[in-house]
Amino acid sequence: MTTVWLAGLTVGLLLLALWMLQTGRRTTEGSTMEETLATVMQEFDQENKELLRSITQLKRTHDSEMTGIKAELASLREQVHMLQEQKDELMQKLANPIPHAPGQADRLSPSVQPMLYLKEDYREVPALYADGMSPHEIARKLGIGDGEVAMVIQMLKKQGFFS
Repeated sequence: MTTVWLAGLTVGLLLLALWMLQTGRRTTEGSTMEETLATVMQEFDQENKELLRSITQLKRTHDSEMTGIKAELASLREQVHMLQEQKDELMQKLANPIPHAPGQADRLSPSVQPMLYLKEDYREVPALYADGMSPHEIARKLGIGDGEVAMVIQMLKKQGFFS
C-alpha cells in the first residue's frame, strides 16, 4: 500500500514540476522553477526517509512479536504431544485391565486407578469391597446409600476390576 502511495505522490510531483517548467511561472518570492522543484524534491526525500524509518521500526516490532509467538507455539505443541502420550497410556490401561488369579484377594493394583473416575464419596468402595465387606456394610461405613455402593461395584466389575 505504501508503494502505491509513494508512486502516486511521485507521479503527482513530476506532473507539477513539468507544468511549472512549461508555463515558465515564477513563485511569489521570485525564485525560479528549478529552486521550487529542488525544494519539493528535498521535502519528498525527507518524507521518504521518515517513512522508511517507520517501516523499519514496524518490521522490528513485528519480527519480535513473531519470535515470541513461535516460541509459545512450540511450547504448546510440546504440551499437546505430552498430553497425547498420557491419553494413550490411560486408554491402554483401560483397554487392558489386570486379570486377577482365582483364589487371590481382589485387591486393586496401584497402577490401575479406577479412583480417578470415582466421585470422592466412592473412592474407598473398591478397597473396602476387596477386603470382603458387603455393599450394605460399605454403605453404612461411608454414609452413602446401598444402591450407590452396588452401582459402583457393578461398574467396576464390568470394567474388569473385580471378578
